[in-house]
Amino acid sequence: MEPVSRKKRVLFFSSTKIPFIIKDELVLRKHFDVEAFHLAPYDSRFTAIATYIKVILWLTKNIGKSDMLCVWFADVYAFIFSIFARLYRKKLYIFVGGFDGTWVPELKHGTYHNPRSRFFSKFSYKTATRILPCSQSLVESHDSTFGFKERVEGIKLLYPQIRDEKIRVVPFTYETELFKPDPKIRKTKEIITVGNILNPKTFRLKGLDVYVKTAKHCPEYQFLIVGGDPDKLEDWSDIPSNLTVIPFTQHEDLVKIYQRCKIFMCLSLTGGMPNVLQEAMLCECVPVGYKVSAIGQVICSTGVLLKDNDLNTIKNGLQRAFEMDGAKARQRILEKFPLERREQELLEIFNESD
Repeated sequence: MEPVSRKKRVLFFSSTKIPFIIKDELVLRKHFDVEAFHLAPYDSRFTAIATYIKVILWLTKNIGKSDMLCVWFADVYAFIFSIFARLYRKKLYIFVGGFDGTWVPELKHGTYHNPRSRFFSKFSYKTATRILPCSQSLVESHDSTFGFKERVEGIKLLYPQIRDEKIRVVPFTYETELFKPDPKIRKTKEIITVGNILNPKTFRLKGLDVYVKTAKHCPEYQFLIVGGDPDKLEDWSDIPSNLTVIPFTQHEDLVKIYQRCKIFMCLSLTGGMPNVLQEAMLCECVPVGYKVSAIGQVICSTGVLLKDNDLNTIKNGLQRAFEMDGAKARQRILEKFPLERREQELLEIFNESD
């Protein structure tokens, strides 16, 4: 009798539990034996140290039986994983999401800004078997700074000593049967943006300051922000009457909002490939966004790409977008980012050199 082949064992770690990370875990579980650890948020130095100890103990317990280590974001936890990968001679795969491949000095944004975090990221990248950014912009980007004095995006620009052959871009893909138009719902003249707006820094990084100004400048349109706290946003900006703010909602409810809104605005100034942009496009929202990071690559000719943040330029862009067909936006995502693509590419990468 031939021996039954054993599935490879993957240790999968993330310092947060958000949908696109959970989706990666589920994909890997289809092909490998996965042991996962997702951290809960912490808010003090004591709980941070306790968390580091938990991660080290978890690694110590499980690494001997593992074949490879997989970690989301090149931060302090990736550094811990890097040490263990070297000690135990294990393959290490690091997923790059945005702040670990971007630096905005005036907002102190990015692991590169803090010298200690910069060391952690650099060491992790040098140790990794593979570095897996979600967009080419996180490898190297020369886009406009869009109002920042300085903005550097791309692993190769921040850490030029990292070898090219380690890096492979694996774009996100999307659930086309969940995010889809509903022929029973007519598009309204509503404009929507979505983001996890936690503090004044993310408010600006996601372009919400300009979005609010745009709403004031275009009183003839209705604007919507999903993912913000109305009270906090009112502390950071004067919210006009034609702008509604609601907290994050479940995917099923968000889909219904996408299905009725004509335009999705993506004014993010950095961050790789925004998932909400593609989800909205699958629901046939016409996209309007800056030509920055991966946003231009995603939108292409299916929507309006803004070359600056002048309010009249944005208003003219919105007027053009209202005349466009959102079906073309959905078709682009179907063709360029099919659901099975990321799974196929990750499976190929994780099975290299067998």
